[in-house]
Amino acid sequence: MKRDIIIYTFIVFFGLSFLQSCEDPTPSIDPNSLLPKITFAFDSLEADLNLIDNLPIVAVIQSEAGLKSVNMTIKTKDEEIHYKTVTEFFNEHSYSLAEKIKYKPEYLQFIVEATDKLDRKTVDSLELSVVDIKEGPKVVFEPEIIVYDELEGGPMPNTKFTVTSEAGLQKLEMYLVTENGQLQYGFPIDFTQNEKEYVFDEKIMYKDGDKGFKVKVTDSYGQVRIETLPVRYITPAPPTVLVKDTIFADKDERVAIPLKIESQRGIRSVEIFRVDNNVSESVETINYPDAPLTLNIIPEVKCLNTTSKIKFVVTDVVDKVTEVSVAAIVNMNFITNLAVGSMKLANGIEAYPGVYSFISLKDLKTYSVDYALESDANASNVDMKFYVFGGQAVLRMYAMDGGTNTKNNEFLGSGGKTAMDISVQNQTRFLLLSGYDFDNATAASILSDIPASNIVANAINPFEVGDVIAFKTASTSSSGGGKIGIMKILSNEQVVSIDKTARIITVAIKFPKQ
Repeated sequence: MKRDIIIYTFIVFFGLSFLQSCEDPTPSIDPNSLLPKITFAFDSLEADLNLIDNLPIVAVIQSEAGLKSVNMTIKTKDEEIHYKTVTEFFNEHSYSLAEKIKYKPEYLQFIVEATDKLDRKTVDSLELSVVDIKEGPKVVFEPEIIVYDELEGGPMPNTKFTVTSEAGLQKLEMYLVTENGQLQYGFPIDFTQNEKEYVFDEKIMYKDGDKGFKVKVTDSYGQVRIETLPVRYITPAPPTVLVKDTIFADKDERVAIPLKIESQRGIRSVEIFRVDNNVSESVETINYPDAPLTLNIIPEVKCLNTTSKIKFVVTDVVDKVTEVSVAAIVNMNFITNLAVGSMKLANGIEAYPGVYSFISLKDLKTYSVDYALESDANASNVDMKFYVFGGQAVLRMYAMDGGTNTKNNEFLGSGGKTAMDISVQNQTRFLLLSGYDFDNATAASILSDIPASNIVANAINPFEVGDVIAFKTASTSSSGGGKIGIMKILSNEQVVSIDKTARIITVAIKFPKQ
């Protein structure tokens, strides 16, 4: 803004002063009049092609005799380039020029030649200095990638880079790039001495999850360059541990559990925990000073009535840890997935062989109506039945007793007989549990957490997938009377497309032994 005021003042001052000196209305030209005079606004002019706006070339040409023409040329090292010629003037005695030319690096002078009406010439020039477009800042990393392998070890390579700028550096910012985003490294560096170069050379201790080192540099013109040094941090996988899913044991039995362990860096230790009542207790730690890469061991662990899991924690020589757990079924009969059919599968269907409606808690399998009708012993060996009601396919679990109230008449056998004709109808009783942890339930917790006096219903109506149902056996059951167990509903599937009540549920059962 200030420079514009200076130029405007220059033009007005020189123009008015000359007009005042040329108020003679006489049309004749005095041969003794002064030669044309050229006055530039500046002694020299510097233009910078890196800037959006540069000053125009400003001059005032005065002539007592009157101007005939004003010719403008641009001088380079090799030639003079015609720029413009003016022959018509609003005021022939004073002409103001303000040329906003497109500067080029090779321009050296702007030359003005003024010719008056007596054909007398005056030539003057303005020295030009043009700053060429400067390339944006550069960032060069050395090396071009950081690679660190934990297996090989050794020192971490230095992070080294050089930033350069023809225009001069203004600001440097650095960031550590991780798999979770980026974090500023150190503080931004502001350059105040128009530095052209900056070298960074430091040891940065990269770790697992680091992906790169980002550099952002800004030059004095505001040009920005962003470059990222790739970081490849190689960390071997933690130890792998192969072990069975479930172990079975009697109360206080020591169980041998085979483990196969592999580690790329060497195994330092194996710690064994027993989980009792959801509390982990370390029972043994085995150390390996020679750090083997593979192990095949069979540790023995004493299983208590309260034990739900055996946990193994394997640590390698660089403190990478793998934890695995084995479900422990102690002093219990257990089945992980038993398929049970609704009343439409009471006597079985061809598409699902071996799937029936009656559950035996002694055998942890299902039986048909015909099986239960064969003998008193068979009848005593079925404890409950699965039923589905109506078009909404409501799931229900019934005891064997109860007659039509527990839908015995709809469980059809051969020869027109039904569950109504079974000689022994076990009075199994149920309780729907809320928020019960089936997976970690033990023989001890089932007996302590579920009072037998609360298990009194002969039906669960309704139940859903995910529910846990407690049961208590009848005195006539072949599994033994007054015993408590739990059942979890794992899945529910319609198996006949035209009948929503023809369904199969899958259940898991935990049934403590005496």
